[in-house]
Amino acid sequence: MAERGQVIALNEASEGALGETPVPAGADFAETRRRLGRLLIDHTLVQSWRRCRRAGQPYGFPDPEALLPEHGTGRVEQPYQNTALVFAVDGRVPIGLNKHFRLRASNRVSWRNLSAYAPELDLSDYKSADGRFDSPGLDTLVRRLLPLDYALMVERVAEGDGDQVFALTHFHVKLERLTDNAIKDLGRGLGYIERRLFERGEDYVEALEAKFYEYYGFSANASGRKSAGAMAAQLLATGEPDFAVYVASQADNRLTVLTRDDTVTQYLLIRLSGRARQRFEASVPTGFEPADYLVNPPDGPDAVLILRARLTRTEAARPRRRRARDKDVNKPWLALAEEAVIALPGREAPEIPIAWSEGAGG
Repeated sequence: MAERGQVIALNEASEGALGETPVPAGADFAETRRRLGRLLIDHTLVQSWRRCRRAGQPYGFPDPEALLPEHGTGRVEQPYQNTALVFAVDGRVPIGLNKHFRLRASNRVSWRNLSAYAPELDLSDYKSADGRFDSPGLDTLVRRLLPLDYALMVERVAEGDGDQVFALTHFHVKLERLTDNAIKDLGRGLGYIERRLFERGEDYVEALEAKFYEYYGFSANASGRKSAGAMAAQLLATGEPDFAVYVASQADNRLTVLTRDDTVTQYLLIRLSGRARQRFEASVPTGFEPADYLVNPPDGPDAVLILRARLTRTEAARPRRRRARDKDVNKPWLALAEEAVIALPGREAPEIPIAWSEGAGG
């Protein structure tokens, strides 16, 4: 059922939220992803920081050494962190995956279904077009639905006049798959096992399970939204349409984006002080201001910024023959490829490269 306490808090967390320009009908998937990404960065990071501030609680900034999942990404849940689990597909979910994604008439986005499932939601201003990406009401609707259990689904749908438009089609999307099957498919695809999951013993399976989550940017034995996000990305990669999976939990205070390529993208808030803040402000391009990037007021002692980290899969996480795999299960499966500070959602300013994980925050 709905996380009722978080639904109530969501109304507070949306104060001061960005207003995005609607994506017109016929827009491509890249443009839709950009709008959805900015919305989710604002909701899961910026608004979470503001919730903590209003509550007088410290924000759980991650440590630089915990950027890669092999070093752990947090275990204690942060109660003021806004969560997200969104699956976006450039088309419709392939019919062959229907047994895994619960996409039914009862959880299609409609006033009737939402009222029945989550009567505590304020739907007084709801319009049937609000779920479309060319509607100005999309942001409000998405923020209201994100705290509900399971995932939201975004698909490209055909309107009555033949136009193609991206829309929020389903809520409460449950993903159903055995973890063992997910691990087996990855292990066989990469060459770590030949046929059966337990052919090399239980300890080896446990090691592969940890690596399965690391493959998707999460710490070992990830649960809840992160586990569902990893499995969704694996399943959607078997189909033709392009896709993006967005995951944010209360355990690691970051937004993870999974796509078809070998890159895992994560967004998180970092804090710079002293000389590190001075170096950042000196690196702001001409014609722009630090305020274009600052999450917190500019007169504070620290600079709270949005970091985008791109992680790439190593050779150990790419397909090879089985006999070459004996030691690879103990090697890192992700490596840091790029770090950059990005502008606040709704601001148009260039990214600024940074070496935060190497001590730039000190």
